[in-house]
Amino acid sequence: MEFSSAEADAKDLAKKEVVAHLTKPDQLDRLEQYKRKISRKKATIESQLRNAVQTQLDGVQKGLKSLQEASGVMQTIRLNMGEVEQLYQQCADLSEVVKPIKDVSRKHQQLKTTMVHIQNIFNVPQVCQETKELIADGRLLEAHRNLAELEHTRDELLIQLFHSEDSYVDKNTSLHHYFEPLAGLSSSLGQQLWLIMHQTTGLVEGEPRKLVTALRIIEREEKTDALIKDMLDEKSIPHSQLPGRPKKWKEKCLEILETSISNKFEELEPGEQEKMENKAWLVEYLTSVATFCYTDLQAIKDHGTKCFPPQYDILDKFIKWYHQCLVKLISERVQKGLNAKDIITIMIWIGDVRESFNETLDIDFNNYGQLIDPAIEKDLQTTCQEQVEGNVKELVGKMVETEREDWDSTTPPDADVDGAYYTTVGITLFQMIDQNISALSPLGISNKLRVLAICLDAVLDFIMFYGSMVEDYFKCRLQTQRRMPPFFINYMIATANNCRSCVEFAEQLRKRFCLELNETVLDAEYERLFKKVSEEFDAVGHQCATVILDDAFMDLEPLLQGLLTKDAWFGNPGDLVGKTEGTILDYNEDFNCLKPAYYSYVIVESQHRVMNSYMQAMMQKRMVFKKDKDRERAAKMIKDEVKRINNVFQRLSHATNPKYAQGLEMMAELITSKTDFLAMDISALATKHPDVRPSHVIAILAMRGDLNKSLVAKWNSFEHLQGVIQDVEVEGRN
Repeated sequence: MEFSSAEADAKDLAKKEVVAHLTKPDQLDRLEQYKRKISRKKATIESQLRNAVQTQLDGVQKGLKSLQEASGVMQTIRLNMGEVEQLYQQCADLSEVVKPIKDVSRKHQQLKTTMVHIQNIFNVPQVCQETKELIADGRLLEAHRNLAELEHTRDELLIQLFHSEDSYVDKNTSLHHYFEPLAGLSSSLGQQLWLIMHQTTGLVEGEPRKLVTALRIIEREEKTDALIKDMLDEKSIPHSQLPGRPKKWKEKCLEILETSISNKFEELEPGEQEKMENKAWLVEYLTSVATFCYTDLQAIKDHGTKCFPPQYDILDKFIKWYHQCLVKLISERVQKGLNAKDIITIMIWIGDVRESFNETLDIDFNNYGQLIDPAIEKDLQTTCQEQVEGNVKELVGKMVETEREDWDSTTPPDADVDGAYYTTVGITLFQMIDQNISALSPLGISNKLRVLAICLDAVLDFIMFYGSMVEDYFKCRLQTQRRMPPFFINYMIATANNCRSCVEFAEQLRKRFCLELNETVLDAEYERLFKKVSEEFDAVGHQCATVILDDAFMDLEPLLQGLLTKDAWFGNPGDLVGKTEGTILDYNEDFNCLKPAYYSYVIVESQHRVMNSYMQAMMQKRMVFKKDKDRERAAKMIKDEVKRINNVFQRLSHATNPKYAQGLEMMAELITSKTDFLAMDISALATKHPDVRPSHVIAILAMRGDLNKSLVAKWNSFEHLQGVIQDVEVEGRN
């Protein structure tokens, strides 16, 4: 069925081929040419097919022949295996027949071995004594040569002895007893080698030959262990049959080196008594540890690698051992508990060790693991921050107490080169901040910023206490009728100056952090804290300045209360203003000890208060001037005195405001103005001083005594505007 289908497909393909070649009439002329071409192609394909069939037949024939040969070989092997089986069964009793011969051969071999070592056997006591003396003299190579020869003799004899089946029964033979002194010699030699290994870091530079001698002995013993092992394995003898083998001196050597390093760390740590007596013991201890680690690793790197065989990879092992000891040291210190100072010390020390060893020795401890676990490091940083916060709060509390005690002192505060009073609280406060921030600098900028926030929060607490202290201090002074404390004004001035200094210190600190972070401004939270600190300090500074003014004006108050009164003022011209001026100048001696910002504030506020006293006197209508000459005299006195006082304040500070004096002079003009010009004068006053209220004008006009109530009332039409004298109230209208 498949053949018919293929034939049909072939015919269809042939038809398509013919149709393709005979599409045009002129192609019929080449029909014979097409037939010959197809015939040649057919002949070629048939030839290829015949060759393929022939090749396949040849391969099948060769395979059949190979199978026939293999079958013959398998038959031969089967016959030979049968013969071998028969021969093996016949030899089953041969072992018993030749056993005597085997015993004789084994004894012969033992005797032969004994004869080879007979000289050493007889000389064992003498050689043992000689070897002991060589070990005592430090001639270790010679001692080891003797010991090695004797051990070789013993091992050869014991191997021959243990090769006998009967020897497995009793291992406590006379041969063991005869060579028993060798164990003591081996132990003595080993002790000398271990003493040398303990001094490795010193010997690599001082006496490398001594160290190399010990290492040569150890390497020889390692080779002997390997040879003995191969021999025992070859003869199927348990390794435990030979006393003292394997010695494993290389393993012991490395253990000794590791132990010696651990012992150094333990020896350096001071005792409990020394720790109690020496507050800086941790710094000294860590410095000593870093120094000897650096010295030892430098010696091993420069000289030790030349003494030890390459396969020891001694530098890598020393780095690993020192790294393990450092990790253990740090872990133990952390477990015993650390204060903030110790935490900072250890964190700085860890960073210094990493950096110095990497830069000078090209040793990266991080390749051997972290010296401190990152989680523990983070916990330590958190603990450190918490302790710093507690310490800062405690220090702030002590500062507040000390400052309050200073205020009650019987001596005035110190003054700087400009004569400004100060106490050390501001400097101490920001020194404390700087010290805490600097101490945590090695822990990274994030920790510095965190401590900065902690310190600024503590400063805000301090400011709150500071402001409360100022208020309480003033109350205490009032309770003693201003007799105590003796230097109240001086210390209030010093406190105000401290606040101004603290504002400057805070700005300097902010700029320093901006510079360190390479930013023009800090993050919003830190900018907010700095701004709040500056504002709060400035507020306390102004509070102190206000207290200073309140205290000073208690002396001025009796004088100011006499303004525009008949006896004290009108009847004694110039007396009150002279005393007021003198008091102001007298207090200015103290005000001069203020820093410029608060000095200007005090002078301007003093001017405001004095001028307001004149305004208040007018509003209270302390006098009524019914006569023209009295009105003219009163107006002139007011203008002269106001000008005089204003000149005093202007001499003291250019920050004073002349509008106060100008306003008072215009008000004084209302007292003497003609009735016809009152409207114009009032209008001028309202234009230049829009904060003048109608009640002010009415009160001044009421002082004239020549105007009836209806005339005065018509001026009650000015709008209220904020300004210079708006806080002055008319008597009875508050």
